[in-house]
This record gives sequence, C-alpha cells and structure tokens, in this order.
Amino acid sequence: MRISSKCSIALHCLICIAVFEGKRMTSAGLAASTGTNPVVIRNLFGALQKAGILSVARGTGGASLIRRPEEITVWDVYTALEANEKQELLGIHPNPSPVCPVGSRIRSVLQEPYDEIFGAMREKMEEITLQDLLDRWKSQAAGDMAPAAEPQSGA
Repeated sequence: MRISSKCSIALHCLICIAVFEGKRMTSAGLAASTGTNPVVIRNLFGALQKAGILSVARGTGGASLIRRPEEITVWDVYTALEANEKQELLGIHPNPSPVCPVGSRIRSVLQEPYDEIFGAMREKMEEITLQDLLDRWKSQAAGDMAPAAEPQSGA
C-alpha cells in the first residue's frame, strides 16, 4: 500500500507553473521537469481543471493557475486526483475469512483507527497550501549558487 505519485507530480507541475508565471508551460516541458510522460501530465491537468485549480489552453498548449497559490491546498490537489482517496490510502483487504476469528472482525477492528488516521492526514493536508510549498522552494532555491534551468516549453 502506498499513496500514488500523482499528487507529487501535480504539485511539482503547479509549483513550476507558479514559478514560471507568464511563460507557456506545456505538458511536454512539464513532463521533462517531472520525469514522466506528457500524456500523464495532460491527464492530471484534466482532473485539476475539473477541480477549478488549473486552466489549460487548448491547441497552443500551456496552463495557468485559476486560484491564487494561498487558496490551493495539498488536500485540494489530492482529492482532485484520487477518486476514492480514503480507500486508496487505507484500504481493507476485500475477502477476509468469515470463519476466522480475526478475519470475521478485522473490518470493525480497523475501521475506527483508519478513520482517525485519515482524518489527521486530511487535516494536515488542508493546512498546507501551494504558497507554503512555493515558499519552501524559494527558500531552498535561494541557497543555490546557480539558477535552476527552466523546463523546456516545447509543444
């Protein structure tokens, strides 16, 4: 079990879009930056656009933030990408044995602690904004001797 990398890829893209505001950020350029495929980026963009986080220019390419970075939380991004976020994070195996004394009770044993864990995670993700991540990036980038290369903005 692990959290999908879709959220980190999407956050990476959103940080790039914010850092290089005003420049045309295409799926090809962002794929090069994230180390993934442009199709993956376009699929993530579709979900982020549907969630009201991102605007995507058709034809010429390019994306921009619809909301200000301080209005976008990590939770917003995560829920835009994960259809069944709780099940994805803390799933309970589907076929425990009903005749086993542990298997017959495992759902009720795990459900409340899983709900608490998920609630704490959600609360923390709702506190962290894209602006917080941008500030962290800026703080780290300020310590670099050379400026970072801009992602390629090819089509």
